[in-house]
This record gives sequence, C-alpha cells and structure tokens, in this order.
Amino acid sequence: MTDHGIPRPDDAATRTEFWEGVHHSKDVDGVSWWQSVPGLSLGLVDKAGLGLDEPVIDVGAGWSTLVDHLVERGYRDLSAVDLSVTALQTVRDRLGPAGADVVLTVADVLDLRMGRQYALWHDRAVYHFLTEPDERADYLASLDRSLRPGGWLVVATFGPDGPTTCSGLPIVRYTHAELAAQFPGYELVDTAGEEHLTPWGTSQQFTAVLMRRL
Repeated sequence: MTDHGIPRPDDAATRTEFWEGVHHSKDVDGVSWWQSVPGLSLGLVDKAGLGLDEPVIDVGAGWSTLVDHLVERGYRDLSAVDLSVTALQTVRDRLGPAGADVVLTVADVLDLRMGRQYALWHDRAVYHFLTEPDERADYLASLDRSLRPGGWLVVATFGPDGPTTCSGLPIVRYTHAELAAQFPGYELVDTAGEEHLTPWGTSQQFTAVLMRRL
C-alpha cells in the first residue's frame, strides 16, 4: 500500500494510472523532485564526453528539464520516456520549436523497446522506486536492450540519508557502492551526490553514479 492507502502500482497499467494522476493533479512546482537546472545530471553527462550527435535517452523523464539543457548545449539526438502523457506534453510545450527533433515517448521503462540503442542512458529517480527483485530485473533487461556496448549509464536515487518514500510510494535508498553493485557488466567511472532542495524548502539527499557498459 502507498502512504495514501492506495495499492502500490505493480504492473504497467497501474503504474501508468498512478503517474498520470500525479502529473495531472499537480503543478510542476508541486512535486518534490522538480528542479529548473538538473546540475547533478548535467555534470555526469559532461563527464561522459559524448559527441553532440550521440543518442541520449532520459527514462522516467516526467517534467525534467534535462533535455532542454541538452538542446541548449547542441545535442541533436535526444529521447525522453515517461508513463505520463501529461508530463511529456508539458515538456513538448516547454521546448517549443527548438526541441522539435526531441523524441518524446510514452512507455514503461520496465518493458522498454525503442528499436535502437543509445550512447547514454539517464535515470534520475526511477530506479529507487523498484522495490521488488523482478522489477529491477526487468529494468536491467530494458537497459541492456537499449544501451550499446561501451555506452554510458547515469543513475541517481535517494541516498542513505534521503527520504524513505516519494509521492506516497516506498523507495530503496542506496550508497554509491550499493547503487553501482546493481549493474553487473558495468564499470563504475565516477560518483556524485547532492542535497536537493525541494520547491517547499526541504532537503533530499541524492546519490548518483556514472558507469560504462563493458
């Protein structure tokens, strides 16, 4: 059960319903994860040293401004995936003509089949919602289908001193070492973290890793 007494979403249909409800019922600054500049993510993407034509995918993107900032930096092959139509329409409207070539796809990250492989997979705060081993296995299968050999992985979750729930759902907190250990076949290249300040002024500890597929 969630904090609000609602059954925890555990399949594609209920996950879609839950996250569509979150994005439909709240404003951008009404969710704890909102940030106008995703500095933690951008810093790790920079360390990957990608060419501007390399394909990048942001999974569980929601309202994230990551693609906006990458468009501004000149990246030309960007995709964002989320379960919420509302969230992605907000991103489309916000990007405007400058982001006309950004691919926005409504899909479940646990069964992601984009029909191509990417140079970098970015996830800020999807992975920590995966509290069950089968969910994490499905995520890894999607990742392995979607990321090319030698590709880069950026994943951020709540850190060991972060919240224990988000949007009423339980989460799993990770240290850098614990998070890196979740991805067999990937080499840890760098770690980072931040104390994210929510729109209402509370602090959330985030842990992030940069890894490379072997």
